[in-house]
Parts: sequence; structure tokens; C-alpha cells
Amino acid sequence: MTVKCRPGPLGASCLTCKRRHKKCDLRQPVCKRCEVGQFECEGYGHNRRGPARNARSEVLDIPGARRAFPLLRSGSEDTTTTSSPESFISPDPGTASVDSGLLDSNRACTIVSGRTNQIEDYLRLFATRSTSDAPTSPISILRKIINLQTELPYSPIDPLKIFLNRPGFVEYILEQSDRVMDHWYFKPVSYPKKRFQKGVVLQLQTSPVTRWIALISMSIIETFHAGDMSQDPLHNIWIGYIENFLGRELAHDLTPHTAQERRNNWLYVSVMKNMIIHSSRTYQMLRNMSSLFLQVAFSEPDLWTNGYSSTYVPLSNVLSSEAHALAYFALIDCTYAMASGLPQQIEYDTTIYPQPRCSPRTKASSSHQWVHSSPTEFQLVLADINACRDKSPVARDRRDIEQWLVTWQSRHAEYEFTESWMTVAWYAVQESWRLALLVYLYLAVYDVPSDDPRIQSCVKQVLQVVGTIKKRDNSDANVSLFVQYLTIGICARSETHRKLVRDKLSTHNEIRLWILRASDFVPVLDHLWHGAAAGGRPIKWSDYMRSREAALPITI
Repeated sequence: MTVKCRPGPLGASCLTCKRRHKKCDLRQPVCKRCEVGQFECEGYGHNRRGPARNARSEVLDIPGARRAFPLLRSGSEDTTTTSSPESFISPDPGTASVDSGLLDSNRACTIVSGRTNQIEDYLRLFATRSTSDAPTSPISILRKIINLQTELPYSPIDPLKIFLNRPGFVEYILEQSDRVMDHWYFKPVSYPKKRFQKGVVLQLQTSPVTRWIALISMSIIETFHAGDMSQDPLHNIWIGYIENFLGRELAHDLTPHTAQERRNNWLYVSVMKNMIIHSSRTYQMLRNMSSLFLQVAFSEPDLWTNGYSSTYVPLSNVLSSEAHALAYFALIDCTYAMASGLPQQIEYDTTIYPQPRCSPRTKASSSHQWVHSSPTEFQLVLADINACRDKSPVARDRRDIEQWLVTWQSRHAEYEFTESWMTVAWYAVQESWRLALLVYLYLAVYDVPSDDPRIQSCVKQVLQVVGTIKKRDNSDANVSLFVQYLTIGICARSETHRKLVRDKLSTHNEIRLWILRASDFVPVLDHLWHGAAAGGRPIKWSDYMRSREAALPITI
């Protein structure tokens, strides 16, 4: 069915303001009204005229992909690869930029047919040309696709679809995932190359949506490894399109399997989005996605074994499962609750059940432990302290939590790593968590001041322990210690300790693939240090909360 163009001048408002019947301020690429109101700005591409396209593609509908990319044209030249542009078959701008409004249907089909093979060859060469010296990076792929979509703004040819459906795409993503593992500080023997991709290989092979998300995810992680946060706006736009697509998909009558897959996709996308948004928006993300989290969790039968109550989510099962989206959402929920002082979005069952005895070599465990240095048992205790602080009716007794932390001891040969020094470093990470959580418990639950001897003793020990975790030669991997440094910073009384914390949380010349954006909490500590804690004065948890509310306001 052909859609006729209405006569009259073209509109100027963004699509979101137009649909909401609001006056748009016309700022590009995202209008200020949408930004202030926290609406998803759908851009200005609808104001152009062009031939109608099918409402639903056979392979993958990429909503609004063409309307925003021309706005990103400046700076879209590839700067992340050393490959020579002459080594690829470049699109012919003269042919690509023909005004589609002047083409009759026969001529348009001829041009489209002639261009498809050329673009396929271009993307095939670009995607497969990879050497050890100059591998083709995901961000380079995305920018090349943007360039092609800019050159062909109204063509039925979609470079993204062509690339996602190439036979070698799944292998390309797995190779990129292997490179991500190279940045892990801890490498257990139980996680060989491509180990953690096995559960999603089938989805990559059968689901264009999963392939699309995987490409964006690899690009986001790549920019973190490069320390290049300038790509965040680009990634935010891509993620917005994916979220819109998934929302429309879930509004349809899907099969239970497809609906569960789409919910998993959306939950994973929200986790990736949290990496590139300011921490003041994390609470809104968690709140908006909590119902989706529960739908996914209650649809995973493997989580509900051993007589778990169906009232609360079994956190230990979530964190030790292969449901990575659930695990990372829970980690963000618990960590953000601690740092922000706000309640967790989910009520968790934090019972620590005995794990089956098995060889350290064959023991399976969620990748979050190695990526974010977050031992599972201490994440359960973190959730416990949050619940106890907020006086949850299901919270454990604070004395039980304290007793567990005071008497905890590491288990010998719990995991087998590829290098012996990793075992020693893992013990240090565990001990740093134990001490930091004791500090948090005393401050937030027992409400004792920061100069309490128990707190100052723990702070001193944490500093000593984390000081033993060294950066390895010829490696840019580091250990994620956000909770540890934040607790030290809250209680730090000397300028030396405060400077150390500020440097660790705000450093931009190291990889900071942490569960939260640590630098967003530096202004909170600065406010505390120059206010209630000025001159090394002792503070209480309520003082930290006042500084957080002043320096990092969060809309509830």
C-alpha cells in the first residue's frame, strides 16, 4: 500500500514533540524539551519526504535508523582503525545521493539492484579484513554503516541488515568477545576462550535483534577499553532505537519463547545503557525495568530450585546462573542502593546455600565475578546490609551479618586461575570486600561515627589490602573496587587518603569498566569533605546522605 505525501510545508518539530503536541525548541540532535522531560527524542528525520517503505521488514526493522545518522555526519570519519580507506570498495557518493524524489520506480529499482552487490562487497571486505596489528573494531563498523546510511538516506538498501546477516557475523562477535576477555584481570581455568558465549550462540545465529545488540555492546565495551567516552552520544542513540524496537515487539502477540527472548534483550540493553548514562539517571532505569526483571526471573525455572519462596528473587541463584542480564541488573541494583542510599528495587532472598562440591577447574560461575571483581557471596551480604539499613521486613539481623563478616575466611583453592598470582590477588579482593562491608554496616546500620575504632581499623586494612593488588605488566586490565574506595572516601580523615580516593574514582587514563560510573560520585565526596567532614571531622551516614542529595540529586 502506497502512502501519499500530504501537501504543504514540511514540519520542523522533532517527532516526539509532534506526537505530544508540544512546542519543540528544535535543538539537534536531541531537543531540550525532550531532554528535560526525560522523553526519548525521536529526531527530525520524519520531516523529510521520501518513498514509502514497508512497515515491517522481512529480516529486521530498524526504527528511525536513517533519520538521525545524517546529524552525526560531522566527526563520523573513522579514526579507530589504521586500515587504509583505499583498501575498501568505497560507495559512490554521486550515485548514492541521487534525489529519490526525482526517480521513477523502475530507475530506483535499477540503482538499488546495482548498488546492493557493491555495498555487500564493501561490508564483507570491511568486516572480514582483520589482522593482529589492525583488527576491525565494532565502532569502526558502526561508523562505516552510518556513512553508508547517510549516503543512501531513502534507499531500501540497509547496510546494517546486510552486515548483521553476513554468514561470518557470529564468528566476528565471538572473536570480539575473546578480545574482551583479554582485558579481564582474573582469568579462571573454567572460563576458556568463548566459554561464556556458548549460551547465546544459537540466539546469535537465529535472532537478528540479538546480533544487533551484540554489535552495539561490543562497541560500547571497546570505547571503555580505549577510554573514549566521546562515543557515548552515538551509542545512546543506537540503544534508543533498540529499546523502541523491543517495546513495539513486546506490544505484539508473541510466542512465549519469543516474548521471553525480547524481555531478556531489553534487560540486557538497559544494563549496557547504564554504562553510558549519568548516575543520576540510574535509579529511573532500575525503577522502569524492575517489572521486566521480575517477568524474566519468574520465567526462568532453573532459578526456583531447592524450595525457594516465590515471593522473593533468589539472589544466589541469579548470580551463579548463566542469566547474565539478570545477574548484572541485580549487581547494579544492589551497588546503586549502597552508593545512593536509596532502597533496592527488588526484594531478594539472600540465603547463602551450600554450593555443590566440584573441582575448581570445572566449577562454573557467572562472569561478573571476574569482570567486576565481585565475589558472589559478598554481593549477597551487600544486599543484606541494604535491606537492613532500610528496615525491610525480610532483612537479616544486623548481628548475624556482622558475625558472618567478622568470622569469614577464604576457602583454599576455591578457584583455579591461569596464573598463580591471580589466586593471591583474588584473596585480596575478597578481603577488601569483607572489610568494606563491615565499614558500611557500622556506618549505615549501626549508625556509628566514622572515627569509631572499628571503622578506622577497617579503613586502614582496606588501604593495605588494595595496595597489594598491582597492575600487571603489559596489561591494561585493572580490578573494580568502587564500593571499597567509596567507603574509604566517606570515612577518610586525612588529605592523603582523600586524594587517593579521588584519583582512583575519577581516573580517565585507565580502563574503568565498573558496575557504576565512579566519577559521578566524586562531587559527592568533595561536598562531604568540604562540608561536614571538613578538617578531618568525623561524620555519620546521614552526613553522607545530605552530601549525596546535594551533589547528586536523584528524581524519585
